Amino acid sequence: MEQDSTLQHSVLGSMVLPLAQAMRRIGMSPLEVMERVGLDSAKLANPDWRIPQREFNALLAACVEESEDEAFGLVAAEQLQAQVLHGLGLAWLASDSILDGLKRLVRFGKLLTTASNMKLSEDGDYIRLEFGPIPLSDNYHPAVRDFGVGIVARMCHLSLGDFIPPASVQLERPRPANPERWESLLSTHVEFDAPHTSVAWYKSDILEPLVTGDPALARVNDEQAQAYLDGFLAHSISRDVVDKIVQHLPDGPPSQQQIADAMHVSNRTLQRKLKEEGTSFMDLLQDTRLQLAQKYLSTPNRSVVETAYLLGFSEPSTFSRAFKRWTGTAPADFRASVQPRA
Repeated sequence: MEQDSTLQHSVLGSMVLPLAQAMRRIGMSPLEVMERVGLDSAKLANPDWRIPQREFNALLAACVEESEDEAFGLVAAEQLQAQVLHGLGLAWLASDSILDGLKRLVRFGKLLTTASNMKLSEDGDYIRLEFGPIPLSDNYHPAVRDFGVGIVARMCHLSLGDFIPPASVQLERPRPANPERWESLLSTHVEFDAPHTSVAWYKSDILEPLVTGDPALARVNDEQAQAYLDGFLAHSISRDVVDKIVQHLPDGPPSQQQIADAMHVSNRTLQRKLKEEGTSFMDLLQDTRLQLAQKYLSTPNRSVVETAYLLGFSEPSTFSRAFKRWTGTAPADFRASVQPRA
C-alpha cells in the first residue's frame, strides 16, 4: 500500500541551518539555493517556523545536485549544533546516557519532523533505533534519510564529547557510487538497499552514564519541548486525518466515522476540530485524492486504471469523471502532459 504522508507533514525550520553551514563551507550560496526551491530565508529568524516536508526534501535534493556530493546529507549533519533541535537538543545534552538521549528523540521526534515514526528495540548485545517507513513523495531524495541518520550520530557525538561508532547502519537508500564515503563518515559498516533504515549500538557503549548528565536541566527542556509539541500538534488534526485517509483509500473512500474511529475520537469531536481549522472531512478527502491522483499520474508506468483503484474508485470511469470535475482535464490528457516524451 502506497502512502504519500508528505502531503501535510512539516520540518522544524531551524533544521535548514546545518545545511546552510555545509553549503557555505564549500562555497555555495545558501540564499540562492533556498530561493531556487521557494524557501524564504528571512523566516529563519522565527524559531517556530516550520517548512513543508516536500520543500525540505527539495532543498536537500538541490544541495546534492549543486555540490555534486551524494553524501551531502551526512556532511551537513556534521554541522549541527544542539540548539538547532529546540528543547529536544538541550535535553538530549543533559541526558544521563546516550540511550536516555535516544529515548528523548523517539518521544519528541515529531518536533523535528511530523513524519517521525522511530522506535528503539533491544537485539541481543545491541540497541537499535529504527526509522519509520520512508514517506513516498514525488520529490523524496535519499539524502533525507542520510541527514536523519547523520543527525543521530552527531548528537551522540555532542553528548559524549567523543564519537561513538555505531555497531552497524542500515539504509534504504540505493547503493551510492562511492559507498566507502558513508562508511568513513559513520565509522562503521553500512548496508545499502536495506528493508528499513536503522542504527545499532553496543549496549555497553550507550548505557554508560554521562558526566554531563543533569536531570533537572533535562526536565526543564523536556517541558519546553513538550509544550511546543502540544501547541503545534493541537493544530494538526487535519494532518492526522489526511494520513488516515491515505491509509484507507486503496480499500475504498473512508467515511468520516471510520476516520474518527481510527483516531479514537467521536464523529462529532472530529467534525468540530476540523471546523476549527477551517476545513471539513469531505474537503480533505477530495484534496487528498486530487493530490495523490496528480502524483500517481505523473509517475512513469502507472496507468489511469491503476491510479483509480489506488484512490479507492470502484471503476476507472468514475475516477475519470471525478478528475475532470476537479481539474477540467481528463486523467489521460493530464498524464500525457506531465509524462516525458519518448
